[in-house]
Amino acid sequence: MRTPRIRLLLGLTLAAVAGPRSLPAAVEISATGISLPFFDATGKLTHRLVAKDGTKQGSVQVLRAVEVRYFSTEDPNVVVQTLTTDEAVWDDRKGTLTGRGRMAVSTADNQLTGDGFDFALATSLLHIHRQFTMKNPEVLLTSDRATVEVVVERAGENLKLSDVKRCEASGNLVITVQPTAVKTYGFEKAFSEKAVYDGATRTIFFPEPTRTQGKDVNATLQTMTLRLGAANESR
Repeated sequence: MRTPRIRLLLGLTLAAVAGPRSLPAAVEISATGISLPFFDATGKLTHRLVAKDGTKQGSVQVLRAVEVRYFSTEDPNVVVQTLTTDEAVWDDRKGTLTGRGRMAVSTADNQLTGDGFDFALATSLLHIHRQFTMKNPEVLLTSDRATVEVVVERAGENLKLSDVKRCEASGNLVITVQPTAVKTYGFEKAFSEKAVYDGATRTIFFPEPTRTQGKDVNATLQTMTLRLGAANESR
């Protein structure tokens, strides 16, 4: 009569050794020609995430040859801004695009670049982690990092998509004035710790002490504001 008990104990022992059953791994899906559209509250197409190819496992997709394209509010066929990078990870649950490599944001007015980023598409907030640059025909700005608000038209905002909405650059910040604009601004370089670019007014505000360097004049200013476009107006 002890045999069933021995078999039961043996079964429990083997189950304990084997451990609990592991959950099945998420299926990995590979795809090419990936396109993910985004719409505003009225159903209008605002931007699109595209990639040459990628792999998906769960809510996470590893994408290659990535672009986020922002469209004109007047014509959805016209691309007015782009974010590009060689490789990025798209998290569908969080709505974030992240990457470790080089990335660029191109607008009609500026070219922004940097290494490493995380981008929340729902809020249009882009964090650039290292080696940030912002270049236009008048100045080249470099810094350790930056936070960028990419413009997406929302109700109550009278904004155009020709440029980013706002960019705050910080850490070892250097402004190099392009040769054609030196005469207008009166200096060749400026050094500070922080600068805030406003895309609507096309101004760069330096809220902390800033040192300017030029051929004839060197100065330290408590705050400074540059209005881009002044060089073109003075010609």
